[in-house]
Amino acid sequence: METGIVEIGNLTLESGVILRDVQLAYERKGSLDRPVVLVCHALTGNHTTVGTDESPGWWSGLIGPGKTIDTNQNCVISINALGGSDGSTGPLTVNPDTGEAYRNLFPEVTIRDMVHAERKALAILGVNRIRAIIGGAFGGMRALEWGILYPDDMDILYPMAAKSQSNKIGNSSYTKKNNDNEMESFYPLIRAMKSHNIGRGRGGVELASRRITAKVVALAFTNDLMYSTEEIRAFVHLIPNSIYCLVNTKHGHDSFLTEFEKWGLVVKQSMEVAKWRQSKSLYLVSAL
Repeated sequence: METGIVEIGNLTLESGVILRDVQLAYERKGSLDRPVVLVCHALTGNHTTVGTDESPGWWSGLIGPGKTIDTNQNCVISINALGGSDGSTGPLTVNPDTGEAYRNLFPEVTIRDMVHAERKALAILGVNRIRAIIGGAFGGMRALEWGILYPDDMDILYPMAAKSQSNKIGNSSYTKKNNDNEMESFYPLIRAMKSHNIGRGRGGVELASRRITAKVVALAFTNDLMYSTEEIRAFVHLIPNSIYCLVNTKHGHDSFLTEFEKWGLVVKQSMEVAKWRQSKSLYLVSAL
């Protein structure tokens, strides 16, 4: 396994602010000559997705040799989101203009800014084509934006417990319930999550959804108090080449972090289909 920092230089944000000397922390498991799976972490997660035997990552139950996402067959890369607090440029980073940490002066970043940064990082790492992108909640938002911003770069998307735009009230109550004094460093990610709307500046959600050309396998979980399964279903049906999967779970919204036995097979089988199909137009529900 490899971990490290990618220096991507200056990044112009959606706001017009130029963020200087941007770096992103990453984890890579598997050889780069294998198909690449990009993992987008959740709000309080980071790039340590697989980890080590001594210190397992947050998705080590799903990813690894012989597991659902098999690192013997795939190269799995996870990147700490721009604005994060685990090695990527964020509130705890020293501002090169002042010599002090940004803290609450860190500029506002969006999901789209994060995806543009990740694309630059992958290019520097030598990745130009992605087999699959997978993520839950905040990670699912990034997966959707990947599909819109870079529609030709991947074969299949797995947005989990995520929809086209955030419900600000729902997100606020969720984050307040889960906040503590250490949440300050997550504020840029929380703000980005709350502003998430794939239809912004694109003529609305329906038109934006049509920009996604990759296969989309979207998972929703029963008892999700953050995002209604019906809202997710209605949105997914706007995407031309998509499948909606409702998973009956115990833990609701957080089920994408656990209960792999209930939804892992969907990911495994659909990824195997993607491996052999030459054209995305040939994907069929029956093949899953």
